Amino acid sequence: MKRRASQRQRYGVHARSVMADPRWLVLPLSARGMWLHLTDIADAMPELRAPARGKALALADLARLLAADPSEVVGAISHLINRDIIEPVSDGYRLKAF
Repeated sequence: MKRRASQRQRYGVHARSVMADPRWLVLPLSARGMWLHLTDIADAMPELRAPARGKALALADLARLLAADPSEVVGAISHLINRDIIEPVSDGYRLKAF
């Protein structure tokens, strides 16, 4: 049985597991939204979860993918780093929890 392209790409498939994580409750709204969006983006961009050397996504890249202002992304990233959801790597960031 073949699946149509629209059936394969279901946004929000990670929402239930992310929202069940105990760290979810202590995050501000901006960090919660960023975490949910990044889990969906990581399905299409595996380098967000496991970046090759020199290929991690920088702050500007994350802001572009989220269609957000980089200054707003900085605050959310700091909360996600403090809760061990995003990890800084040599040249950017890696999503650890998804």
